[in-house]
Amino acid sequence: MHAEFRGLGLGGGGHGADRWKMRELAKQEHFDWKILSRALRAFLPYWPLSIVVIFVILATSIGGVLPASLTQRIIDLGILKGNLKVVMEYTVALVLTAVVTGLLGVVQTWLSNLIAQNVMADYRMDLFRHLQLQSVHFFASRQAGELVSRVTNDVTAIQNVVTNTLVGFVSSALTIASTLVFMFSMNWQLAILSLIVVPAFVIPTQRVGMTRQKLQGEIQQWLAKLTVQLSETLGVSGALLIRILNRQEAEEKQFAETNHVLRDLQVRQSLVGRWLFMWINMFSAIGPAALWGYGGWLVIHHRLQLGAIVAFTTLLGRLYGPFSQLAQIHVNLLSSIALFRRIFSLLDQAPEVVDGPLTIPADAIEGNLTLQAVSYRYPLREKQLSAISVKEDVNDSHEEDSLTQSHQFALQDIAFHVKSGETVALVGPSGAGKTTLLQLIPRFMDPTEGTVYLDEWNIRELKLQSLRAQIGLVPQDPFFFHDTVFHNLKMAKEEATLEEMRRACRAAQILDTIEQLPDGFHTVVGERGYRLSGGERQRLAIARVLLQEPKIVLLDEATSALDSITERKIQEALSVLLAGRTAIVIAHRLSTILNADHIIVMNQGKVVAMGTHQELLQENSLYQNLYRTQFQEQWQAT
Repeated sequence: MHAEFRGLGLGGGGHGADRWKMRELAKQEHFDWKILSRALRAFLPYWPLSIVVIFVILATSIGGVLPASLTQRIIDLGILKGNLKVVMEYTVALVLTAVVTGLLGVVQTWLSNLIAQNVMADYRMDLFRHLQLQSVHFFASRQAGELVSRVTNDVTAIQNVVTNTLVGFVSSALTIASTLVFMFSMNWQLAILSLIVVPAFVIPTQRVGMTRQKLQGEIQQWLAKLTVQLSETLGVSGALLIRILNRQEAEEKQFAETNHVLRDLQVRQSLVGRWLFMWINMFSAIGPAALWGYGGWLVIHHRLQLGAIVAFTTLLGRLYGPFSQLAQIHVNLLSSIALFRRIFSLLDQAPEVVDGPLTIPADAIEGNLTLQAVSYRYPLREKQLSAISVKEDVNDSHEEDSLTQSHQFALQDIAFHVKSGETVALVGPSGAGKTTLLQLIPRFMDPTEGTVYLDEWNIRELKLQSLRAQIGLVPQDPFFFHDTVFHNLKMAKEEATLEEMRRACRAAQILDTIEQLPDGFHTVVGERGYRLSGGERQRLAIARVLLQEPKIVLLDEATSALDSITERKIQEALSVLLAGRTAIVIAHRLSTILNADHIIVMNQGKVVAMGTHQELLQENSLYQNLYRTQFQEQWQAT
């Protein structure tokens, strides 16, 4: 079980980190008007509906007061005076008031839910759209399940805030106002007597609210953890690994632990404030007792009519009920701050890569690539930023050195030029920075220093859509959605016809395989393309890029051992793919480096040599070692 989810989520990272998290948690235990005002701005697009809701609530509040007035008249003008006609007239009025008020309540519920669902849909859309702007590194440093939890669980959790809390606040406030106006118009002494116990409803709510807010934050953390485990273990790759390692019981135990903690937290949250509301219920009984005692004395001494006492007693429920709801709303608002804070913390995550202003027509691009003094350092992660904050407190120079060492450049001072139509092979030991370099060209990440040019344009100045439309990528482990072959290919070219797909697949040496599938192009490939072999996924990825028709191809060759037939098919597919295109290839095959126009040797994030195969074999010791260990066996095999 991860340390950060133990107890109050304060485990791990040392005592300094604990103190930092305690400070952050303490900041969150207060009512944050800035967060609340930002949350309320989500309602601005729906202000016409909101105004209608307010008018409906006002009408419902007035309708709720009328029965007390009608009851008073039935008693004083009808029953006590023996006037049956008056009794019947006001009785009918009571029934009609109840019907109209009930209908208004239905309209209020419909409108408030309509607004709430729109607000929630907007938040989900904003989160999804914002996540699409993030860099690849953003997703590489986070768990997918945790992000899914933010978009689903956190947004769903605010539904109660939107539908009940905010609408409930307006409803309770208007109900209290209309009730007090009527009570003071009847008898100001009894109205004041009715208000004496009100402070007992309000005073204890602050501490309850802070406790529930803290518990709400913990619940969302554990929901995220549960979502992460589900997404990892129920996916085909995770399910296969669990069975290979025989970890079904261990995973079940971990899920049970998380599930039990989440259950206990939710039980605690439901019980928080129970003593408060018992206190409120007790004082709800004291009010009517005092009213009957004093009011009865007034009636006996002929200073007040009986109907007024009955009406006041009826109105007490409309006074104390909304005060109780306001106390509960205050608690709910405090607990909702944790939810909105989690949502806004993700929305406030600034994208590492920002869209440029320029759009370039496809026919204007030749495909020349230039890297000038390019360096890249991965951004500090949240835990490292926390460590910096802790370091300021503990003044630990050893920790500072450790942090600096862990934040070295992944690439440093990279410079080379690739002419249009040339193929450049990248070789080097694992961790040399080859994949990082490849990811800078389509701007999956931006260089920390230096510039990448496409022809004469700085790629930072180009719109991402315009840039990436000219770049095709075949990764080492191609990804496919759990959909048909047809729709996976259609993602590369939305308007592609089936005949275009067939041509691309024929060129990629995968058409025969697809046609032998149960439903041909309409066969579902499974999660991540699991129903296809590794070689088939590679060739289908090549077909996808061919369909895209880019000017530049980036290729990270697979390292897995392939049979000779599959190897030959992939080579033939690659020869079609790379023909006439600018290509940068992370080379794992001897044929690739032999056919490349230039070879770049990388080590520890730097370019250490450039040249042809024969030049490097004679002049560079690192390349000689790489050739002997990685490629000579292939040479001997041929």
